[in-house]
Amino acid sequence: MINPMSDFSHLPVLSQEVLEYLAPQPGKTYIDATLGGGGHSGLILERLAGSGHLYSFDQDAEVIDRISGRAKDVSNWTLVHANFEDIKDYSRIKSLSVTGGVLMDLGLSSIQLDDPERGFNFESPAPLDMRLNPQADLTAELVVNFYPATKLADIFYEYGEERKSRQLAQYIVDKRPFNSCRELADAVKIFFARQSSGKSFRIHPATRAFQALRIYVNRELEVLESTLNDLLGMLPPGARIVVISFHSLEDRIVKNAFKNPLLKDRVKILTKKPIMATELECQQNPRSRSAKLRAIELI
Repeated sequence: MINPMSDFSHLPVLSQEVLEYLAPQPGKTYIDATLGGGGHSGLILERLAGSGHLYSFDQDAEVIDRISGRAKDVSNWTLVHANFEDIKDYSRIKSLSVTGGVLMDLGLSSIQLDDPERGFNFESPAPLDMRLNPQADLTAELVVNFYPATKLADIFYEYGEERKSRQLAQYIVDKRPFNSCRELADAVKIFFARQSSGKSFRIHPATRAFQALRIYVNRELEVLESTLNDLLGMLPPGARIVVISFHSLEDRIVKNAFKNPLLKDRVKILTKKPIMATELECQQNPRSRSAKLRAIELI
C-alpha cells in the first residue's frame, strides 16, 4: 500500500521506534491520538495494508482540513476532530473496540509551530494565542494581561518549572498589557538579562514561560493524565499504548501511569527506560532531541 502521507513534508519523530513498539498488525484497530502532520498515521496505515482501521484524532480543525483530502481515499482511515480526552466517549458512542493500540505524540505539530499567527513563536508579531483548538475560549493573552501576579506565578512554577516565577510574574504584571508574542518574549528576555548580569543564554529565556502558558491554556497535563487512565481502563489484553513526550512534566505523568502499582497485573512495560532519538535523527530533525518514548502492553 502507498503511504497516503508520502507527499507531506512532516517528519514524524521516532518513526521506526513507534512502529517497533506499537507493532501495527493488519486486521486490528488503532488510534493515533494526535494526528498533527500525519506522518505517524501514514506509517501505521502502511502496516495495516488496507485492513483493520485507524482513527486519527486532532482538536485542531486546520489539521483535520489539511489531511482530509487524503483520508477520503483511504477506506480504513477515519479522521476525528476532537481532543484525545474524548477517545473514551467516542469509542463508547461508536461501539469501537481498539484492539491494536493507541499512539500519543505529545509534541506540537509543524502546522502549529510554523504558523506565526498561532502565537507559539517568540518572534511573532501576532497576538498571544497558544490555543491548540482555535475554538477554545481561553487564550494566553487573557492569562498574561488579566490574571493576578500570584496566579501567573503559580502557572510559571507548576507548568514551566520556573524558579524565579514570582519575580517574573510581578514584572509582567507591572509591564502589561502585551499585545503580541514578541512583546512578551522581549520583556521576559529583558527580565532575565537583568537577573543574570548580561550573561548569554543557551536557550531563549522565554522558553519556560511560553511552555507554561501553552500547557495551562490547553489543560495539557490534566488531559494527558485523565486520558491515560481512560485508556488503561478500556483497552483489551494485547493492545499497546505508546507515548512520546517532550518535557519532564509529561514524561513523569506517563511513567507514573504506566507503573501504577494497582495495574501491575494488567500491564507489561515494554520500555524499562525511555527510548530517545538517535544522534542522526536529532541532526535531521532537531525537534526530536527532547523526545522520550514509553510503551506498554495490556495483559
